[in-house]
Formats: sequence, C-alpha cells, structure tokens
Amino acid sequence: MTRRLPHRFVVVLLAMLAATATLAAPAAAQTVLALDDRGPAVIELQTLLTNQGFNPGPIDGKFGPRTEAAVRSFQTARSLPVTGVVDTATWTALGGSTGSGLRTGDRGDRVLELQRLLAAAGHNPGPLDGVFGSKTAAAVSAFQQAASLPVTGIADQATWDRLAGAVVLLRRGSTGNDVLEVQTRLANLGYPPRGLDGKYGLLTEAAVWAFQQGSGSLPVTGVVDSATLAALRAADTGVGAVLLDRGSRGPAVLELQNRLTKVGFSVGPLDGGYGERTAAAVARFQSTFRLPGAGAFNEVTNRRLIAYEREAERGYAAGYVAGAGAEQWRPMIQAVFARWGLDQEVCAIPGNPATCVPSQVEAALSVMHCESRGIPFVVNVTSGVTGLFQHRMTYWTDRVQRVRARFADFPADASPFNPEHNAMAAALLVWQSRDTLLKRLAAGGTIAAGPHPWSAWNCR
Repeated sequence: MTRRLPHRFVVVLLAMLAATATLAAPAAAQTVLALDDRGPAVIELQTLLTNQGFNPGPIDGKFGPRTEAAVRSFQTARSLPVTGVVDTATWTALGGSTGSGLRTGDRGDRVLELQRLLAAAGHNPGPLDGVFGSKTAAAVSAFQQAASLPVTGIADQATWDRLAGAVVLLRRGSTGNDVLEVQTRLANLGYPPRGLDGKYGLLTEAAVWAFQQGSGSLPVTGVVDSATLAALRAADTGVGAVLLDRGSRGPAVLELQNRLTKVGFSVGPLDGGYGERTAAAVARFQSTFRLPGAGAFNEVTNRRLIAYEREAERGYAAGYVAGAGAEQWRPMIQAVFARWGLDQEVCAIPGNPATCVPSQVEAALSVMHCESRGIPFVVNVTSGVTGLFQHRMTYWTDRVQRVRARFADFPADASPFNPEHNAMAAALLVWQSRDTLLKRLAAGGTIAAGPHPWSAWNCR
C-alpha cells in the first residue's frame, strides 16, 4: 500500500528523489495528497488546478470527489498515470510548492499564482505579470504582518501555506446564503451582527473582525477567508445548554463571579451563590454583546466571555490598575500624542495668539475620563463603542488603515482594547480636526467657529 506523506515532507521527498535520479531504477512515486485529505496543501492543489483550467469545485481545503476528478483530468491532459491521487510527479507537474521561497527577481507561473493569491487575500501585488517586483514583495510583507508571520518579503513555505488558506470568500458587499451562514455562526459564537439578513455590511464586517481578533490566531481583516470560515464552523456548536443559573451554588459560581468582576461586570459579594446580583451581571454582559440568556449563564455567553477576557488582558498587560481612573494613562497619552505633534501649542499665524491651538493632552485625559473612566476594555451597552476613547467597531478597521498610512509601524491587527492602539486612533481624529481648524484660522476663521479638535466625541 502506498504510504501517504504529510505536505511538510514534500520538500524533503523531492530532494531525496533528486539525489537518487542517477539510479537505474527510479523510486516509486509517493502520495502527496489524496481523497479525504484536508488543509492548506489541498487549498494550494485546488488553486493550482483552477488556475490551469481544471475545476476542483470550491476552494475549501477538502479533497473531495470533484477535486479527485479534476486531478484525473489534469493527469490525462499531461500524460501522467491517471489515479486521482496527487503523487510527486503530479505535484511537480502542477507546480506545487516545494519549500523554496519566492523572492524579488523571481519570474514565472509560480510568481503569477502567488500574485493571484495575494490579490484574493486583499493585498495588492501590482500587475499580475509573473514578475516578483517591489510591489509583490510589499504585498507579501503586508500579508505576513497581518498573519503574524515573520515579515521578510519572501514567500516561504509558512507564508505560502497561510496564504493558501486566506483566499477571500466573502467581504463587504457580498450577499446570499453564504453570508447568512456566517452571520448565524457569528451570532451563535457571541458576535451577533444585529441582522441575519444575508447582507455583508459594516456590522457584519465588524463582527467578523471581532471574531478574528478574539480567536488569537486568525489574521484580523474583517473579511471571511477559508481559514476564518473553517474556524467559524469548528467553533459553532449552537447556543448550547445553560451552565449556571439562579439558585446554583459552589466553586463554579465563584469562578464565574471572579471572571465577571475582573472584566468590569460587578456581581456584588463573591460568595459562590448565583443570586439576583450575579444574574443581573450576567444579563448586563449578555445585553452588551446582544446574547441570549436573560441572566442564565449558557455556553454562548461563556464563549464570548472567554474572548472578552482575552481582550481585557491587553489592558492589564499595559499596566491598567482598576479604580485608578484616566490619570494613570498620562505618560502613554503624552507619548502617543507627541507622535502626532498634538502635545504642543500650534499657531496658524505665528505671533497671533488668536490663531493658536493648545496642547491636546489635557483634553485627551478629560475626554477619556468622560468616555471610559480610564477602563481600557469597557464596552458601551447601548452602542457597542469600545475602549478608552470608545471607538465604534464599524469604523475601527478604516481608522487602523488611516493610522498605518502615516505610521508604518502601527500593526494591521491593532485592537481597540489595547490602550495605546485605542489612543493612536483617537489621536488620528484629533489631528485631522485640528489640521482643519488651523487651515480655517489661517484663512481668517475663529476658534469658536471650529471645528473643535474633539468634535468626533460628545464629551468635552
């Protein structure tokens, strides 16, 4: 029986075959992929078959009958043994990756395939011309950063495997039953996009973004790629049973009370009894994230709490001290606002005090106190705005992109629960409003006519 080798051994296998090429009797072909296999290597296979005109069905990482039929058709067209199994000869003929990285200066079909996958994953590689130039290298680097891989600009095996799983299936503007499935699974996992309408709008994009961020392992893009869809399907087991409810007592209740208290949902005394105050805290948490349960602690609430605890930990890791208020963030605000030039007075007309806009550091601390009391992971129950400066999640990804356009070191997967990231996005809006105000002052306008640098916030 032919032994099947995992994809990661392909490069070793091909090297061994090359080393023995001078022997009189060549080694028997080894199976690389076959029916019922799954994973990034299958996605690469399906992509290669599709690019060469052989339809394997959906590019979903599942080696099913349609993929097998496409392999047979390819083997027939290339005068290879028609088995439906991808052996080393078939894999090589397809141009499957062998572990050697593509880099600047490379050319050919493999580069063209890389460019198509980058484009499908939402990263612009420049012209789809099979030439690995500076734009393709920049797209590879951007993808690596988004995927939490070493940023080298070289498409090595790890990059290729992750990229093969990042083909965008759904994005803003998509409609239909596939979108409805994603929305339903998001709701079951504690990330409801409000309406289950089959329309991929801003709220669905924000829910996908939050799910990816909460997973701790997916690239945070707001689009549904094959890896995100697989993660949604694997995690979604429905709302599930009630785990704890009014009248429950014991260590499990005490643990829940501690968990809720740490993320800002006070349960009153930590007594191990699921009374009305604990039920009210659970209900507030469910209301904040639009979850079912009416105060009963069920599986979907637990899944969302686990993800929220991970987000809250960002604040504690940054030095958050409960009850210390907004003032504890003064050094961080000073540093962040200095990057935008917002820590100093600026005059539209030198020597004319009437055209001068003061430092925005004190205003930032005042607005932060009003918005969040300095709690980096707070979420508004009615609007869903998040973090120190209460950003709306529907606008977060756009703000991240705008900050990155000015500061390349700002991470693509920046989180509104990270105090510094939240403050950087706030500083962007303040900087833009102040810039508009300075231009109007230079043209004869007045401070009172605005816009106020903090016009994006209701707090003053």
